[in-house]
Amino acid sequence: MAQPEVNAPPHSKAPPAQWNDVETVTLVDYLYDHRSEAEGAGNFKQQVLGSAAEFINNHEALQSTRAGPLKTAKSTRNKWTSLKNIFHAIEKYRNQTGVHWDNETGAGIEGTAAAAVWTSADFCQANNLMRPFRNRGWEHYEKMQTIIPLGGARGRHVF
Repeated sequence: MAQPEVNAPPHSKAPPAQWNDVETVTLVDYLYDHRSEAEGAGNFKQQVLGSAAEFINNHEALQSTRAGPLKTAKSTRNKWTSLKNIFHAIEKYRNQTGVHWDNETGAGIEGTAAAAVWTSADFCQANNLMRPFRNRGWEHYEKMQTIIPLGGARGRHVF
């Protein structure tokens, strides 16, 4: 049995992908255009995510704004997962009784009582992903609604 090289360099971790707003919009647009290839609950096969990464890497308009390493299927999956988490946080918030959401003003928090609840430690901790949407909407919300079907199964034990 072969022994590992004693002086072998340690496996270096690839630098994380950095996503700017234009690249994120391009990713959402690409997956929106390819939503028929989604497997359910807005999940895409590695091949689709790899194609999205290649599309973003080769998109001429994005060449001048790119920071960091080229996108990979893995970095694209990670970004898509974070976007889905934001979408699910908004959906969870919207499904509560007595709350407001629209894509222009977000949660539309106005007045001292509403602001006190919004900034309370309990609310902020439980709804951390909602913080940016206190008084502004999310530009990807409508496309995400189309990509991710209503009632899609979520959780650890989904088959």
